[in-house]
Order: sequence, then structure tokens, then C-alpha cells
Amino acid sequence: MPSRKKARGRQNRAKKEAIRKADLRSLWEPMALCSRRSNHVAVPCEHLLAVPPKIPQEGPAVSLMNYIAGEGFFEKATRFPFETVMMTCWRFVSDLALRFPGVKEEGNEQRALAIELLLRFLRNVFVHDSGVQGESWFHQHHNNEAAICCMINLLELHGTYSDWSVVVMRSAKTGEKLMLGNRRDVVKFAAKRLPCTCLKELHRATRTKVVKVGVCASCRKQFSRSELFVCTGCLMDEYCSKDCQRAHWSQHKRHCGSPEVMSPDLPVDYILKKN
Repeated sequence: MPSRKKARGRQNRAKKEAIRKADLRSLWEPMALCSRRSNHVAVPCEHLLAVPPKIPQEGPAVSLMNYIAGEGFFEKATRFPFETVMMTCWRFVSDLALRFPGVKEEGNEQRALAIELLLRFLRNVFVHDSGVQGESWFHQHHNNEAAICCMINLLELHGTYSDWSVVVMRSAKTGEKLMLGNRRDVVKFAAKRLPCTCLKELHRATRTKVVKVGVCASCRKQFSRSELFVCTGCLMDEYCSKDCQRAHWSQHKRHCGSPEVMSPDLPVDYILKKN
């Protein structure tokens, strides 16, 4: 009967969806928890003394982790430009707030869980890979690790500021530094957020082995960060010279302004004035 066919069709679709979710979950859960399935031995440190979080089968945090797993965030081979990463982060976090309104509330458990899982994933990857690869690890820069940091930063900002425009601008500034920087930036980002002695040691080591770098917004060449200066009109774009800044002005003037948005003391209820 047609009704039976429809029922079987629904069951088959449900099975396929369950398999798809399980496959996506396998890309991040074992490493986030450093379980035996990850085939990596955890390195004892203060951070691992904490009880691993309990991960529900469904919910906003799991949906986020599965979604970005499908986008390649947990695979080292993934290569994507800065704009693609930020658009993916903005789109999903914005949709997440619509589907699960409570995710934006201060102290939200689901957002906190997602941030913790992403940080644990990074910590375990950093500690394992640096131990295996040795000196060469410090001079690598995997796109996916910087992308995970961008997502963490966006989730933090989304739970802090009420104006989405402020969230987008501040996340774009940090995202560019992470995506166009090097190993030093991503290790520092994670080390500041986890009480992990291993990460602190890795951060100290990267500071002696890797210099800070940035990219000129005009010529797109990489320079030591000490050689770059920031536009005082917005405190976002950085340039290697006055000539590059002048050459880029026709593009930059469309979004230059509101330098107060980058202030570390920006009130959480600040509303960006539209020009």
C-alpha cells in the first residue's frame, strides 16, 4: 500500500540521516575527548584533570560541531580562503540563534559546551602533533585550525554583544589575524582560554621560534607585524606603507569608520550607528 511505501521511505531516510550524523560526529568527538577511538594518547596535564563534558546526542552544540565537520573544519587537508571561513561561521551562528533563541543568552550552556569541545579538540591536536612532528610543527599553519579559532571567537562575541554588526566587525578583525597569521597566533588563542600547562609551554616555544606576521590589506604580501601599521579610521585593516594605504582607499573607504568598535572597553550594549 502507498502508506507502507511512504513509511519505509521515511525509515530509510531516517537511517541515512543517522549514519550521516554519526560519520560527522566521528570527525570531532574522539579527538575532543581524547578517547581510545581517536588513536591518540593523551598527554597528562592540569587541563585533563577536569572531567570531560557529557555530550548529548542532539542539541545546538552537537548541531554546530556536525555542521562545521561537514564544512571540513576538522580536516587538516582543508584549504579555504579567509572570506569563506568567516561567511560559514557568520551564517551558521546567525541561523543557530534563530533556531535556538536561547543560545544567545549570557551563560548559555550549549554555547559554552560548543566552545569547550572546540578548544579541547585544538588542545589535543596541538599537543599530539607537536610531539610527533617536533621542530617542523612550529613552522606549519593549517587552515582548519585557524578556522576553528574563528568559530570559537565568534561564539564568544555572539554571547557578549547585542549588536550583530559589532560581532561581525570584531570577529572579522580577529579572524584575519588568525587565518593570515601563523602557528603562533592559533596556539596563543587556545592557550589563553585553557588552563593547560602543555599549551602554555607550546606558546612559550612558538614565541621564540616564530615571529608575528600579518598581511597588508593592499598588496596582500606577508610582513612581520612590527612592519605593519593599522588604519586609524577603523582600527581594522593594516598596511605596509602609506603608498599601499592610498592605493587601497577606493575599496577601503566603503567600510572605514567606527574605530570605537575595536576598543577592548566597548560596552556590551553598544549599538553601531548606520551611516
